[in-house]
Amino acid sequence: MSTTRCRSPLLAVALSALAGCSGDALTPGELAQVLTMSPVPAPPPSASNRYADSPAAAAIGKTLFFDPGLSADGKTACATCHDPKRHFTDGERVHTALGTGNRNVPSVETAAWQTWFFWDGRADSAWAQATGPMRNPVEMGATAESVQARVRDVDAVAFGEAFGPLPEDSNLTLALVGKALEAYERTLGPGPARFDAFVADLRATGSSTVLTGDEQAGLRVFLRRGCVNCHSGPLFTDGSFHNIGVPEIAKGGMDIGRALGATAVLDDPYNCLGPYSDAHLPALIAPPATSSGPKATAHPCAELRFLDPSFPDWPLAFKTPSLRNVADTAPYMHDGSIATLAAVLAFYSTLPGTPLIGHRELTLQPLSLSQREMDDLEAFLGTLSSPAR
Repeated sequence: MSTTRCRSPLLAVALSALAGCSGDALTPGELAQVLTMSPVPAPPPSASNRYADSPAAAAIGKTLFFDPGLSADGKTACATCHDPKRHFTDGERVHTALGTGNRNVPSVETAAWQTWFFWDGRADSAWAQATGPMRNPVEMGATAESVQARVRDVDAVAFGEAFGPLPEDSNLTLALVGKALEAYERTLGPGPARFDAFVADLRATGSSTVLTGDEQAGLRVFLRRGCVNCHSGPLFTDGSFHNIGVPEIAKGGMDIGRALGATAVLDDPYNCLGPYSDAHLPALIAPPATSSGPKATAHPCAELRFLDPSFPDWPLAFKTPSLRNVADTAPYMHDGSIATLAAVLAFYSTLPGTPLIGHRELTLQPLSLSQREMDDLEAFLGTLSSPAR
């Protein structure tokens, strides 16, 4: 990697000539990859939620998201841990509600684009995920019956506008509350960041002055040192699970992550194949593939149908988080054990310790970054921030 640097904060990157300072230009392949990283596309359809894009469902979902009355103590709402002013995180190492958990609170801003939910992927839709904290005794501590009673007493009219009469089956009511919450979360996607303006300029005019020289240098580090291998695409995540050897929380013992989550999602009655899913509805099943051969219809729950919970690399593996707004959502990692973004980069630079299980070294090597490279990389990651709500 060249150490020749551009000092001007108004560096223009020509699309045709890939211009920059000598030795610092993006290659054609790198430029093509950058263009795949923005803009954030419209959310894909929700395979198991017929109400996912219903304005009425989103409206009641927003009300429910901020309603502490759904919890056992009457004080804890979804928004208690998912604070809009913090990009729907809480700024704490691990969540604290009715009790104290052992994992960091992830943002819900990118929920509409995800396949698996929670750090271990134990839910396969945003609506199924939303039912989890409500049922968790250390989060909201509710039951299906208590959620149904709250909706009946406070939100029956708005609920009826979205879903019709309140079901007698409290588990179905809980599923519909989850689907309303998903509909609301699908309206939250990450806002435009400076990086998006940079890419838009490149695509439209072939040049941009949006990012500083240091930020562009950080982008090159991001591309050339392999960060993009797991943090790819407009959401800056591969959506998969990796064991990177993050230290364990001492009091919690070993958190085996995806190895447990893969089993849990198969057993979840709210999964895509379960009785409360809408995936069986013809309107939500993907249309036949376009080809010159026989037509084939994609199963809407294919990811779940072919899930193998015995995959040997899943113990201690956790989901790759999106890097959208990463500079504003400390602390980091599934257990919140790394307090600053600079410390995260230092971790990847040295990869301290040895994973308790697995072979991290087969897929991940220390980046051995210089301090300048870490500073530039942190500067680039800051360009992925958008205004909080």
